[in-house]
Amino acid sequence: MKKIFLALALAAAAVSACDDEFIPPKTPTRTTSKEIPVAERRENACKAKVLPSVAPRSGDGQTDIPQGNVARVEVEGASDEAKARAATGIAAGEPVNVAKTQDAIRKLWSLGEASDVRLEARPSPQGVVLHFTIEKRPTYGQVVIHGGSVIDAPELEKALHATGGAAYDPVALVSARGTLVGGLKARGYTDASLGLAGVLEPDGTVDLCVDLQEGAKITIESVAFKGLSKLKEADLLAAIDTDHGRINAPGGIVDATKMDEALAKIAELFDKAGLAKANIVPKHQRSGDKIALVFEVEEGPVITLRRYDITGDLITDASAYRKLMTMKSRDPFSKAKLVSDMQSISDLHEKKGRKDVEVQPMTQVDDKNNTIDVVLKVVDPKKTQQKPPPPPPKK
Repeated sequence: MKKIFLALALAAAAVSACDDEFIPPKTPTRTTSKEIPVAERRENACKAKVLPSVAPRSGDGQTDIPQGNVARVEVEGASDEAKARAATGIAAGEPVNVAKTQDAIRKLWSLGEASDVRLEARPSPQGVVLHFTIEKRPTYGQVVIHGGSVIDAPELEKALHATGGAAYDPVALVSARGTLVGGLKARGYTDASLGLAGVLEPDGTVDLCVDLQEGAKITIESVAFKGLSKLKEADLLAAIDTDHGRINAPGGIVDATKMDEALAKIAELFDKAGLAKANIVPKHQRSGDKIALVFEVEEGPVITLRRYDITGDLITDASAYRKLMTMKSRDPFSKAKLVSDMQSISDLHEKKGRKDVEVQPMTQVDDKNNTIDVVLKVVDPKKTQQKPPPPPPKK
């Protein structure tokens, strides 16, 4: 018995001594996978064809939520837990609501750092505990940026927010690419492109490769109108806003938005001249880094106004209407003037307290003689209301 007791006492003493001993940390277990050299990672990123996907894996969250009031809200994995809890919009003491928890998940997504958001709702003596778990997006590992002469590598890095350790956001990357390429095209670099590709590495980081190809700046060599006989080219060129020769002019660059505005103004010139059937086709003829703007024009015949009158349910003297009609017989027909006259007549009706009265144009075109008759018909809805049908005959 003494030997057994002594053995037990020695064992107890050994355990007691170990409580105060310093136990060195375990050496981390080495993984069997070989670490990829930095140069190889960067090369692999630039060999990739697409951006890695980090599509959300979560749905709308747990739907079989226990009934009751919220005991507390917990957010795991957020960089700023207090901010994340506030973002959920759920406070302790309020009734648990499935729609509100789903909205909280969307709000946590909007913080911009999650690749997945999960919800666990569990009952407790104090109520329901809402535990949100945020799985963060991967971060950038190696970032390779090939810049250009107009936008260099530091500018690209800043615009794309692509730096080692920053959160990887493919949606923001693609959006920034559209902005950058659009800006280059607006500056005359029509062939500009920005390649984005990368690899999701085993360590959870994304290696990114950015390749900007600006191309040559494309400038305008000439601007000309072909097919004119009734209008002067100088008048049409004057309708084009060139911003002092910077755009849409020889030596400048093409500005598509301003050119569309110019075409609208040119159409007004054709309309004013009575060329209602005119057709303008803009064409770009490119040779290397030069482009010729050519507008092929089919003017068509001048359409003359043969008759211009007003009839119908006039609510005032006919002379008051005719004073508002700016065209007369044998004038070139103008759609713009017709629309303006109809608006003036509508304004007259409104001043008379009859905003309900309509003006309907009735036209008849004579293609053989290139003339048009226009009659404005005033329609008073109070006078055109159908009378109720007569009662059936008595038997």
